[in-house]
Amino acid sequence: MRARFLHFADSHLGYWQYNNRERYNDFGRAFYHVIETACTERVDFVILAGDLFHKRAIEALTLNQAMSALERLKAASIPCIAVEGNHELAYQDEKLGWVEMLAARQLLILLHPKFINGEPQLTRYNNRQGSYFDPLPGLRVHGLRYTGSATDKAIERYAAALAALPRDGIEYTIFVTHAGVEGVLPDKGGLSLRQWSLLRPHVDYLALGHIHKPYNFDGWIYNPGSLESCAINETAWPERGYYLVEVNTDGARTEGEARHRVELRANQRRTFHRLIVKTDLLNTPELLCDHCCELFQRKARDVGARRVVADQRPVVEVQLHGVLPFDRSALDLRVLEQLVIEAYNPLLPLVKNMTQPVDRVFEAEEGMSRADLERHVVNHLLQQDARFRDQSERWTDAALALKSLALGDAAPDAILTELANRIEAVETASAPVV
Repeated sequence: MRARFLHFADSHLGYWQYNNRERYNDFGRAFYHVIETACTERVDFVILAGDLFHKRAIEALTLNQAMSALERLKAASIPCIAVEGNHELAYQDEKLGWVEMLAARQLLILLHPKFINGEPQLTRYNNRQGSYFDPLPGLRVHGLRYTGSATDKAIERYAAALAALPRDGIEYTIFVTHAGVEGVLPDKGGLSLRQWSLLRPHVDYLALGHIHKPYNFDGWIYNPGSLESCAINETAWPERGYYLVEVNTDGARTEGEARHRVELRANQRRTFHRLIVKTDLLNTPELLCDHCCELFQRKARDVGARRVVADQRPVVEVQLHGVLPFDRSALDLRVLEQLVIEAYNPLLPLVKNMTQPVDRVFEAEEGMSRADLERHVVNHLLQQDARFRDQSERWTDAALALKSLALGDAAPDAILTELANRIEAVETASAPVV
């Protein structure tokens, strides 16, 4: 038995990223590119491992994107076998979710078993319901929608049900679900390889979605990653996209040898650039702007940003890190955005201030008295601002003296006189010696 199929996931149609129409359209273009590839490659069927949509409640334009592409598949007689992901599961009070509606229109074959007393009932897909579908003689596809924290139990019980299911005439089995493998990303959960291995005696190809980073394990677990960049950190995985899989069960093979050949292909998507700026030694807004101007121009030249055609303009994110050596109110992010525009001509310039304010960077010495601690804090804060750093001790004396006068009910004129005298003393001390 021979077959070819395409496996993808996490298209997230309908995502208005940054509230930008072009980014919304990018997700539609990426989805349509994969569908066109399936038609051009003349695959036998397509596997969609969840999160067709970015959210449960979609608008008409998003539904039109999905239907236009899926109708293209249907016209080519290519079935699209799918499961629901976490982003698109229907609300509990809804009779029919949007993905279920596409199945009702016969644009998707939506797989999921009924559970009775916690046990999955494995039934052939019929009348828009069922847990498995045979797209070709000898090939079977099982499906399980996103089940969240219950995934481990669902997989355990599905594996037991598979063991009891007759496999007469079935030479190759695919299992599709929307879940991850533990440890692929530090902030994302998933099942361990040991937990997934319960399916191994019954499954040749485990088709996963959910985690946007592509990965594969042991020649049978595959996750293609997201089609578009739902977050800028996903640009670190440029090879993600979709799998083209060729199945061949003919001929003798050694034990454990895979009966498929898998190719991971990257789809077309918007380019992102991330630039990191360390602010610790940039003591004034002017120095920060000069540094950013030189950095942006140099990085833009390195990637040929000015030669990019209009419909491929990148998204550029600038992150400011470190301690800001001057008052935050003097930092105008609009100036930095304009520098990004001049260097890259981007679709979107994004400047994020992730610096630490000086009042959060403080180390107190153990055993300090209240007066010593107060002096240490004031001096520390003044040293963080380049305008006061060189004379921080004198400015500390001035601040504490003014505080003492104010708490002692001194007359306003006396406080003003003291302030003038302190400023004069600092200026005299700072004046160059002739």
